[in-house]
Amino acid sequence: MSVLPAPLDLATLITRLNGLLEVHPGAPGEDQLREACNVLYSSSLLKEEGRPVRARVILAPPDAFSSAEGPPDGTHAVRFTTSHPFTTNEIKRLSPAASFFHSVVAVWPGRDGSFRIWGVLNTGPRWMNLVAGGRKPSGAEIPYPIIHVRDPGWLLFYQGYQLLAEWRGREINGPRLDVFHSKLLNDRFAPHRRGLVEEVLNCCLPSTMGLEDYSELARLISLQFIRRVINLVRTSGHGGSVVFLPEGEAGLDAATRWIDCKYTAEADDAGLRYRHLMQSIILRVGELAPEGSTAEQAWEIFRSSADEQLDQLEEAFFELARFLSDLMQVDGVLVLDRKVRVIGFGGEIRVDRNVFQVSQSLDLEATQLADWNVQGDGTRHRSVYRLCSVEPEVIGFVISQDSNVRLIVNVDDSVVFWMHSVV
Repeated sequence: MSVLPAPLDLATLITRLNGLLEVHPGAPGEDQLREACNVLYSSSLLKEEGRPVRARVILAPPDAFSSAEGPPDGTHAVRFTTSHPFTTNEIKRLSPAASFFHSVVAVWPGRDGSFRIWGVLNTGPRWMNLVAGGRKPSGAEIPYPIIHVRDPGWLLFYQGYQLLAEWRGREINGPRLDVFHSKLLNDRFAPHRRGLVEEVLNCCLPSTMGLEDYSELARLISLQFIRRVINLVRTSGHGGSVVFLPEGEAGLDAATRWIDCKYTAEADDAGLRYRHLMQSIILRVGELAPEGSTAEQAWEIFRSSADEQLDQLEEAFFELARFLSDLMQVDGVLVLDRKVRVIGFGGEIRVDRNVFQVSQSLDLEATQLADWNVQGDGTRHRSVYRLCSVEPEVIGFVISQDSNVRLIVNVDDSVVFWMHSVV
């Protein structure tokens, strides 16, 4: 069971980084690592031509990377003829050249033991597929610490693709929970995924897989979709919220009773686009899969196939994700049902009931809860709390302007939220 880690301190984080690097010749000591963290934290507070400094910085030696590789599966290493001082100003100057989503600044101790900037590595953006949704594999994992200068006063520490810790403001914490691994969340959508598969199982789907494997494949693909929606809203800097209501009359009744949408959508076939695209994708994967394939094998086919039809379906699928994220840019909540049909957007939640106390879940299955005072939360969060308090089947996601993501649901007549891991 995944549990929210206890808060860390800088000394513990430095010791952990030192343990990851000490096996490499010329590795930095704890003093150099502490100074590197301070440099990057200070860099996060600067601006380059009016833009906040964003960068990824890898702690790795120059000889760790081949000169003949590059994205999408490898790393293209550009080594400087002369290394440069590892300072806040150098990180600020290099950050536009080493764009956050595509490249990293590479540093390693020089002859005097202090960190030097020895080059820039072009990794490509596929690493984002793990958190932002995407079909293509992420490429070879880089076995060195990478520090993300994400926003002012916000650093994220990774070892390869694994999040080690987060330094935000005055607090250093271990990684938050990935809510998409929650059994509770997946169980609430399970009947709808199963129904989606059953609609086309006998008439259309190849016999290469059974009902359960097709349903699991649909689950894995759907997670990529919602990750993409949420990440697009996060990177917009605007924030937003989306609620999933029950399908059919129950969902429409809840929307009519509690949500005043400025823009409402007709209940026609256009609202079934997500469902039709998902069915087309699993059908095509079923055609490409050998007889007797498991969901895991089908998932690898989905991720790695160069099939032109699958590429077109993926493009359409994730364009729909972008469209939904754009609807969340309008003030108010985006309202969907469990079939991901648009009911309306620009919604104002009108629940005449105050919710003064909710719980933060410290594990994925809501077995460990901590009281949370809502007075410090914004309007988006409090309105979804109120909706979940009167509609137990509602599932809500709230993305704040500072990029925090919360999943909000009703568990046993109590409102519970999870803080979701972000990049």
